[in-house]
Amino acid sequence: MVEARGPGQVVLATERLSRNFGGLAAVREVSLALKHGELHAVIGPNGAGKTTLVNLLSGALKPSAGRILVDGRDVAGEPAWRMSRLGVGRSFQRTNIFAPLSVLENVRLAVQAVSPSLNPLAAAATVAVLAARAEASLTRVGLAQLASRPAGMLSHGEQRQLEIAMAVAGAAKVLLLDEPLAGMGVEESERMVALLRALAREHAVLLIEHDMDVVFAVADWMTVMVEGAVLASGRPQAIRANRDVQAAYLGSAP
Repeated sequence: MVEARGPGQVVLATERLSRNFGGLAAVREVSLALKHGELHAVIGPNGAGKTTLVNLLSGALKPSAGRILVDGRDVAGEPAWRMSRLGVGRSFQRTNIFAPLSVLENVRLAVQAVSPSLNPLAAAATVAVLAARAEASLTRVGLAQLASRPAGMLSHGEQRQLEIAMAVAGAAKVLLLDEPLAGMGVEESERMVALLRALAREHAVLLIEHDMDVVFAVADWMTVMVEGAVLASGRPQAIRANRDVQAAYLGSAP
């Protein structure tokens, strides 16, 4: 069960987080805070370090320096499986699902991954509880009616919803969403925007997205990255009016 949290409570924070690849500083001393009930968008040009940042926060990469705090505890360097069990869920730029399995089986695997006490020979009651969590997550993202369908037969937008359902099912308190609207049509994008708004009321959400209309419509807070570093951070209206941000990324005010 996800711990009850109040609006504005910091769930995940970074302090001067950095990652170097040889002589390249992909992420440079980035400090930010993800708060419960808030959608925090990270924007910037290609090569700004946004996906590297998500990889650091999710445990896919280890930082070269700095701290990652989950509920105040430094977890920098923990592997991805451990970060998942700490409540950090993520989606990927490219959909990451098991196409031959059913929609429900995909989500059930996500539940099992964060249930270390699960035994294949566990009592049926325990298995039923995990299945119920998977079904509730599918309902949460609007895919309950497709539970038995092979995941590979879903539309692109539905597969992105499934990936989010897998993160939610893992009892995530932080959701790291890397371009969830990429490749979607208008109707699918509208459904995803509505889902993002709903998820942000119940989680701390970090969103990477290139569609600035969507970003300014859903973000509560924004961080702008350029060349691996934070250029500006603030409420959307402040970012929209920031001349340095306009010059580096937005161009004329949207």
